[in-house]
Amino acid sequence: MTHTTASEPIPVTVVSGPLGAGKTTLLNRLLASPGGREIAVIVNDMGEMNVDAELLARSDDADDPGIVDLSNGCICCRLQDDLLTEAARLAETRCFDVLVVESSGISEPVPVARTFLEGSDESDIDPTDHYRLDTMVSVIDAYGFWKEFDAGASLPAGADSDMDRPLADVLMEGIEFCDVLLLNKCDMVPDERLDEIEATLGTLQSRAEIVRTIRSDVDPELVLDTDRFDFAAVTRSAGWKQALAGDGHDHDQPAAAAHGVSSFIYTAERPFHPGRLDEWLDSWTESVVRAKGVFRLAGRDDVMGLNRAGPSVQAGPIGKWGDDDDRRTRLVFIGSGMDEEGIVTALDDCLLGDDESENRAFDDPFPTN
Repeated sequence: MTHTTASEPIPVTVVSGPLGAGKTTLLNRLLASPGGREIAVIVNDMGEMNVDAELLARSDDADDPGIVDLSNGCICCRLQDDLLTEAARLAETRCFDVLVVESSGISEPVPVARTFLEGSDESDIDPTDHYRLDTMVSVIDAYGFWKEFDAGASLPAGADSDMDRPLADVLMEGIEFCDVLLLNKCDMVPDERLDEIEATLGTLQSRAEIVRTIRSDVDPELVLDTDRFDFAAVTRSAGWKQALAGDGHDHDQPAAAAHGVSSFIYTAERPFHPGRLDEWLDSWTESVVRAKGVFRLAGRDDVMGLNRAGPSVQAGPIGKWGDDDDRRTRLVFIGSGMDEEGIVTALDDCLLGDDESENRAFDDPFPTN
């Protein structure tokens, strides 16, 4: 068995996904069958830790297994300093080949990735002295995929109070920011439904390798020491960003088209009427899985942002228009069986009409800065 030498950075695999998706099952499988590697683990979970510590790498002179439990908060925000401290301690006191970080079901993957790339403002530890971020893995429960985007879903008890984002939005970020996406619990879903879910996931994130699994059973070579991670590439590869960079229609995914999964961009020069748009946002179709972009709102000089993950919708100011900015509304819609014509018509009806002045006072229900 070979080990990473002191001169070589240790590859890091970060495992994200909602509670109950199968992250810990994946971790135990990797510990039982690591492909000739020894693994150390950092676990950040809101629930009870049930990682099989007997399977973890042990140093010759240490009694404790190579596992760190960071459960009093979230490693994407409150516990970044603890994450760096414990990761550095492991690298300095143990001999192992791969570090696997299991994030909680509420952790956002981008801040965790940045922590391993850049460190944090609260810590003087440089993670690149010991590690290289290697693979971002997201585990999705195929059976509960649509339920996980229920607008009524909320963060679990014990979550950080400063995390006010809807749970569905956090889950969507996990789908859009990953190198490998494990579609788990596939034995609980009919094949035709799996095909549709996979087509949707592929449209939301085209770069990731999607692997169907049962009980998180996956070849360790797909998720350990893969050298897949590229921050710029994974950031650009979200489906809504690709749509904005192109012409807004998905011409190159026949599998997606076969299952009615599509995307389009809505653009408009005129601003929206605040009241009519707010009413539409409360009633739009369930066929839209993802919507993202910026829009103009009458009576505001703010850049207004729209962010929908499933039926959970956020809309509000995200900045100010600059003198040279393209002030058009540009919204990307991704979904299954969408009525594009109906959505466009409904949005057109929300725009200011010829007889409505943008300079008048409006009853504006949207949040302010």
